[in-house]
Amino acid sequence: MAFTDFRTRLFLITPVERDEAFSHAFASALSGGDIACLLVDGDQSDERAFVDASAPYVQTAQDADVAVLVMNDSRLAGRLDADGVHLREPKTIDTDEQEKLQERGLIVGTGGINTRHLALQTGERGFDYLFFGRTDRDATEDNHPKPETLALWWAEMMAIPCVALAGTSDEAFIKLAEGGVEFIAVRERIWQANNPGQEIARLNTMLDAIAHRRMEAAA
Repeated sequence: MAFTDFRTRLFLITPVERDEAFSHAFASALSGGDIACLLVDGDQSDERAFVDASAPYVQTAQDADVAVLVMNDSRLAGRLDADGVHLREPKTIDTDEQEKLQERGLIVGTGGINTRHLALQTGERGFDYLFFGRTDRDATEDNHPKPETLALWWAEMMAIPCVALAGTSDEAFIKLAEGGVEFIAVRERIWQANNPGQEIARLNTMLDAIAHRRMEAAA
């Protein structure tokens, strides 16, 4: 797929703590338009509690054509009938287990990429995407420089899709989208918005405009 032929999409990450207020925010977010993926984070020390607390969000997101990933545990992803697993770092599972999951049609992506060399090594394993940034990093307005640099380099050079965690400002978000990042991960700017659905819609409008400009420039 040529750089001009795609539109960046949203990769939404849940907070670790999910209360009743989050339930309302989640329902609102899904009403806002295109979301490619939902990554379900949370305390997994009590597996039954995690599954019980996460199942409604998994089903609701899938009903809205949003792929659902579970943080770091393929077994819990299986119990939730999720679409895949997001690994905090590549060594979380070995290559054989990764391939077995992918043969079953599950998405397997990984974070923990902090150098170009590691990115290249990890890309050779055939992950479905590489995630640049840390899902547990404190929110900042700007993109963190190192993951931003790696994500923009990867998006320009490599065919395997990448996900980049965006800062909370529009400028940070736009920089990743204009740089060709396939998926932009968002957290606080959605869950802390007065109207999460409107914020999702607004971000999608920005992505539509960037994709349109890209196509016009290539024409």
